[in-house]
Amino acid sequence: MVACVAAGLVSVYANTAAMTRPALVFHQSIGALILALAIARVAWRVIHPAPPLPAAMPPSHRIAAAATHAVLYISLLAFPVTGYISLAARGRNINMFGLFDLPLVVPRSLSLSADARNLHDFAQYALYALLALHIGAALYHQFVLKDGLLRRMWWRIAP
Repeated sequence: MVACVAAGLVSVYANTAAMTRPALVFHQSIGALILALAIARVAWRVIHPAPPLPAAMPPSHRIAAAATHAVLYISLLAFPVTGYISLAARGRNINMFGLFDLPLVVPRSLSLSADARNLHDFAQYALYALLALHIGAALYHQFVLKDGLLRRMWWRIAP
């Protein structure tokens, strides 16, 4: 995901077409891969539920954890979809690593494209804040509360 964000920033802020186009193709390709992996992750989570939260965890922390995880999963699905719609609705091809183009399955609509692009562009800042909150909460549990919560994220280490 970091590579996708970096490529997206290069595609926006680079001042030469020689850098912008390859960065954009890479950003789009990684975005499509993120969507495929996110779908697989959601399917995995449905089949294999997360371990239970510690019994001593306060209800406010449980609610915050559930809400944060839900929004993170929604974001993993929504960002690639809004990126795809913003391009496909303008009739632009989405090339996968220079190998093939994804089919354009949305109607051509400049207003739909603009709406999807705005959502894709502006929601990233909310996602950055959410990721910072999530990482901060994990570190808070690890180093302040010392409740072993971080261990439940590592699939090979029993809590």
